[in-house]
Amino acid sequence: MENIGICDECGSRFLKSASKMASLCPECASLLYGYDNCAHVFEDGICAKCLWDGIRSDYTEKIHKENER
Repeated sequence: MENIGICDECGSRFLKSASKMASLCPECASLLYGYDNCAHVFEDGICAKCLWDGIRSDYTEKIHKENER
């Protein structure tokens, strides 16, 4: 089984091999530092590729909404 981490920013579980940062899920690493994000494929609310559960912190949600403009 692959090494699973807990994101320091949003608290989601994630596959460490799917992220460029050891302590952040791919979603948070992308929003906070501009790293490539996972091309999420959700199955039952969890990404089958990186295990991100779709949760964002208040801060990353704000960044996400600003990026959508």
